[in-house]
Amino acid sequence: MLILSFLWVALGLLIGALANAAKLRPAAWVRGGRLAMLGLGALVALLGGWLGTWLLGPLFATATAIWIAVLGTALLPRLLTWGYTRLHSRSAGLTP
Repeated sequence: MLILSFLWVALGLLIGALANAAKLRPAAWVRGGRLAMLGLGALVALLGGWLGTWLLGPLFATATAIWIAVLGTALLPRLLTWGYTRLHSRSAGLTP
């Protein structure tokens, strides 16, 4: 399982690099955004691999890790940016 974990982290880094190349990084992530996307891809792929192992078994865990990493690197940065702006607009009293 340790070798599979290293494989999932490597796949996540690759997916994070592809997300950087596709410019999926939000504009608000200017400083350190490239490394954040790489780290996000690695973390999401590792979590997806372990979730796939737990739910489907080790045979389908790598495919699950890839799908979850692709979805995570495409959707999580936008979700985090949206939540950050919503939280700060509420604290400033801009929304009811």
